[in-house]
Amino acid sequence: MIALLLSALTLQSAQVDSLMAAGRAHFAHRVIGRYAALEDFRAAARLAPTDPEPWYWQMKVGFYLRSDDGDYIAREALLRLFSVTPDYKDAWERFNDVYRDANIWRRAERALAKHGEQPVALQHRAKLLIALGEGRRADSLLAIAMSRSSSTSTSCLLRAEANFLAGDRRAGYAWHDSALARADDDSTDALWEEAWLIASPDEVTRHALTPRGFRRAFYERFWQQRDPNLLTPENERLEEQYARRAEVRRTYRLLHPQRSIYYSKWVAFEALQDMALPLAARAGLTAQGLVYLRHGAPDGRANCVTDLARSGFAVADCTSFLDVESWMYFTPEGPRSILFAKGEYFHPITTEQLRNAQVLIHTDRTTLPAPLIAHAWSAYFKSAALGLTDAYYKARGDSAAVVLWNPNGASARATGRDLLKLTVPPGEYDLGLDVDSAGVLGRIRRPATILGYSPRRLQLSSLALAPIERDASLPDRETTLLGMPADLTYATGVPLAAYVEIYGLATEPDGRSHYHVRYSLAPVRSVVARMFGASRRPVVFEFDRGALGSTPEERLVIEPDKLPPGRYRVMVAVTDLSRNVKSESVVLEIAIR
Repeated sequence: MIALLLSALTLQSAQVDSLMAAGRAHFAHRVIGRYAALEDFRAAARLAPTDPEPWYWQMKVGFYLRSDDGDYIAREALLRLFSVTPDYKDAWERFNDVYRDANIWRRAERALAKHGEQPVALQHRAKLLIALGEGRRADSLLAIAMSRSSSTSTSCLLRAEANFLAGDRRAGYAWHDSALARADDDSTDALWEEAWLIASPDEVTRHALTPRGFRRAFYERFWQQRDPNLLTPENERLEEQYARRAEVRRTYRLLHPQRSIYYSKWVAFEALQDMALPLAARAGLTAQGLVYLRHGAPDGRANCVTDLARSGFAVADCTSFLDVESWMYFTPEGPRSILFAKGEYFHPITTEQLRNAQVLIHTDRTTLPAPLIAHAWSAYFKSAALGLTDAYYKARGDSAAVVLWNPNGASARATGRDLLKLTVPPGEYDLGLDVDSAGVLGRIRRPATILGYSPRRLQLSSLALAPIERDASLPDRETTLLGMPADLTYATGVPLAAYVEIYGLATEPDGRSHYHVRYSLAPVRSVVARMFGASRRPVVFEFDRGALGSTPEERLVIEPDKLPPGRYRVMVAVTDLSRNVKSESVVLEIAIR
């Protein structure tokens, strides 16, 4: 009996091998051979239903055919394949290329459930449950999977998304931090698969140039720079991004990834589609979904309208509300209007809309409001630590936080209620400065150049200017900076103490240096005042000074009777008398009221 069974199995195996060989031969021929190949693969699957190979080749036939029928063939083959094995070749990745809805996600999840507590099956099921919006179930499956295999960036990111989806913000942030901690060991690029969706072209380049094993700093900077509130311990941009992902899965995913997307006929606009469509298709999204993921919901939208940025916008000839849709975003650079067609691709009708679309697919934004206009200044001085610079920041408000990110991803941070100080190497940075005033947030994001100071070159620090009491002693650096108002507005009738440090003066044999200093406070007048008002001369103070050493602290008291109310541009110039070399420190623009 056993011999007969073995003989039957051997014969069946030979039949399966023969059918698979014939099917592959048909598949290699012209289009008409694909259906013959499909019949061979189906016959092989009937003989060996637990062999993944016949199902995998049926999927390949479906993808080759590309029609709705082909999509159905590929999808059904994949669902049967998942019930056989959870992770065969690239089958899981190819599942993203077929039509999917809630019913198909549930069928795939049930098929994978046949594999019990295999970690790969549990992880795939969790992804499907996340797509279905069932965050708690997804997290419970991931917890079981992680108890049976080591944690990875992929599993931690899935748990972060599952918890944010379930409303557990604290756990979501914690799991995302765990994923970042494993970034250097992320061989699957899971962190990049999350980040590239909103990355700028510069970040794409920097990621490519950062070798594996050294990317943790890159990802930490990537998300920290998008933190919309540096005063809180959480990065609210993460929660916002996961909420957008859930919305685009629900509203803007590509339902038929295999269906051809028609380009605009205008050659000038084809370059836009060549950039945007591959990005959207890779994300499994429409063009609208790509923009939504980067910028959130539009500030305005309308169907059958070509341009919301124009008061006399045109009404398009629409047979359906899905024909064209116009979106509008309000940005610091002005309103940006874009136009979509058929709910899937960009359809700009003006060069302005073309430019707007190009900007929007390469940038991103938070929608966390920051309506406070932040009044702040920065000042730079040579640090006592060799080769470093002391950078000071002060903002008007109840509390403030400042961060400097360098090109390598490292950051320096300070938080407090008054004067903030960072000591960093000179160079190019990205600055983040957030201010809270009575619960209202103000936000500054911009590039910053931190100056460096050489002992061999005449240079001046920033100029500090603070009100002082009459007959008070001259304050030192930090006392002056502490007293310097964040909005650079000073009360009339109060003496002002000026402070600046001079670096790189030549010294005589006795160790002393000699220099000439000139303070100029030039009135700043409006255009009308310049046209019709009488001119006012600058207030100037000049002195020859001597000091011990090459780095004197230059100070001056400006009496209130010298400065009537108004706006002034304050500048300090120093000439090294030993070498006849001049340097200028520009500038503070202040108001006396």
